[in-house]
Amino acid sequence: MIGHRKLLEELARLVKRSAADGTTVCAEASTRRVSRFAYDAIHQDLLQESLSVYMRVINGRRTGVAVTDSLERASLERCLKAALEIARHTPPNAHPAPLPKDYHHVTTQDHDAKTAQASTKTFPATLNRLFHICQGVGAKLAGSYSVGEDELAVVNSQGVSCYAASTVAGAKLVTMYRKLSGFASAVHRRLDQLELERLLERSLKQCLHRRDPVTLPTGAYDVILEPEAVAELIQWLGYIAFGAKSFQERTSFLAGRMGEQVMARGISIYDDGCDPAGLRMPFDFEGVPKQRVMLIDRGKAAGIVYDTAYGALYGRPSTGHALPPDETEGPVPAHLFLAPGPRTREELIAGCRRGILIPRFHYVNGLLNPREALMTGLTREGARLIEDGKLTTPITTMRFTQSLLEAFRHVTGISKERELIADPTQDGGCAVMPTIRLAKFRFTGRSED
Repeated sequence: MIGHRKLLEELARLVKRSAADGTTVCAEASTRRVSRFAYDAIHQDLLQESLSVYMRVINGRRTGVAVTDSLERASLERCLKAALEIARHTPPNAHPAPLPKDYHHVTTQDHDAKTAQASTKTFPATLNRLFHICQGVGAKLAGSYSVGEDELAVVNSQGVSCYAASTVAGAKLVTMYRKLSGFASAVHRRLDQLELERLLERSLKQCLHRRDPVTLPTGAYDVILEPEAVAELIQWLGYIAFGAKSFQERTSFLAGRMGEQVMARGISIYDDGCDPAGLRMPFDFEGVPKQRVMLIDRGKAAGIVYDTAYGALYGRPSTGHALPPDETEGPVPAHLFLAPGPRTREELIAGCRRGILIPRFHYVNGLLNPREALMTGLTREGARLIEDGKLTTPITTMRFTQSLLEAFRHVTGISKERELIADPTQDGGCAVMPTIRLAKFRFTGRSED
């Protein structure tokens, strides 16, 4: 961990040395300790440390961006010089965005010292206990177990000085039994909050089945999507629809539809980087405080997220959703929530006469037709047939091709329980999702084995 004093001091020194009209420097540092395992044996212990320092300078209407991976002063000076030189040769911006002003924020509220100090040397004993449980039931176990810490600091020439430190711990468990597999994952700010044996039990329940999977005919089905599957779809919506760039380019299904009923009234989707139920981050890469943004309000198209550039274009303040300066995707929501409903997961299943339970998807492609949120993907571990309100036979892999706008107009139930979904081995971003039931979800392909 670098620490806020050293990081902010180095960035502030660099900003003072810049000859540009405006300068922003942000630093992103992370450490990950990961153990990966398969067939009841650890095959990789990894310690990865990374640092990226982004410099963005503004001279007149010209902007230059450069990146370095070191805090050595010689490297920082070269990076600043490169950013200034790039600005000289960049075409002028017709709508330059002003730099954010006078915001100071330093927090370590999401940093847990014990988690940060955890070593992969302590992992084998924990994992061996899980291996032993699997061996006792004749199953195999694979997956990953990780801990890490993150730091983000932003300083600019208009008085912004921000720093946040956090820790993260997570596990992904894949169990295999005969022709079936199961999956469970969890993420938390504190390592001691991961309940690995409970996760293993969830995964084993999906694969410990005496019956071989059956192949269902293609067509539209009543489906119940568990939080991992819901998160995959909603995060795709965040990427293709809820940012100002896709809205401005009119590839977003929200463009021209603000205020219209685009989904069922039970659907409310929002982004909130300050909610402790998620992996919160209080500010963005420009040093702007994150705002809670309602994206879909009781089924109606309600809003999009902005950074300072797109905010200036639309005459709106930034909502605190800027990405690193070298990114070109524009602002995107990274802390997505779907509002809970009044029922339990068990009640959703009990109320389904015939349908499919889907714990998660993979190989999802959300770019088929973004204007209609048309996506395709495959079911994965734990997909089960529901008959007369009970989970029965496992099913083989099926491919869906479905407009989410159409699917989310036929929501017949949302659970009151929600789960935090995130990949602890990747940088930032999360989703807090319930289980949902959709009356019409179209499958266009299937696996015969």
